[in-house]
Amino acid sequence: MAMATRVGQFLNSHNIDFSLTRHRHTDTSFSSAISAHVPTAQVAKAVMLKDQNGDLLMAVVPSNRRVMIDKINRMMGRQFFLIGEHELSKLFQDCEPGAVPSIGQAYGVNMLVDDMLLDQNELYIESGDHENLIHLDKKQFGKIMHDIPHQNISGYRMMFAQGHEGRHWEWE
Repeated sequence: MAMATRVGQFLNSHNIDFSLTRHRHTDTSFSSAISAHVPTAQVAKAVMLKDQNGDLLMAVVPSNRRVMIDKINRMMGRQFFLIGEHELSKLFQDCEPGAVPSIGQAYGVNMLVDDMLLDQNELYIESGDHENLIHLDKKQFGKIMHDIPHQNISGYRMMFAQGHEGRHWEWE
């Protein structure tokens, strides 16, 4: 599978120009960026949240950052929690588990986008599988996200470190 059916239909119906960037099989958006040799800050990661009423929210942040759920909770005036993997497979049936595209509109999911992504000239989004990223320029990403609320909702950066345990990734 190169791209989730619903994502492809959404992009085509909104006349979005994009290309696919292939990479080795990976398990996370951050690893996909490394494998595809693209900046981790340019890969938009979808983090699925649910509130106490069952309302869904897709928080979209750079792959090298963590979503600040406490900040989202204060902004929205509700308590959101991370969704379990089993719930994701029900919602994103045309995607491989763990490869959620950052295009909630294709699935009827409310979204909130981190401001840092809007500053990037090029962006990459999971395609629904673990071997392709959707590549968009700033203008095309803007067309997708034009009516999506945005805020500073991410914190901490993933850094490559050299320590006594050897080379590894850690949160700054």
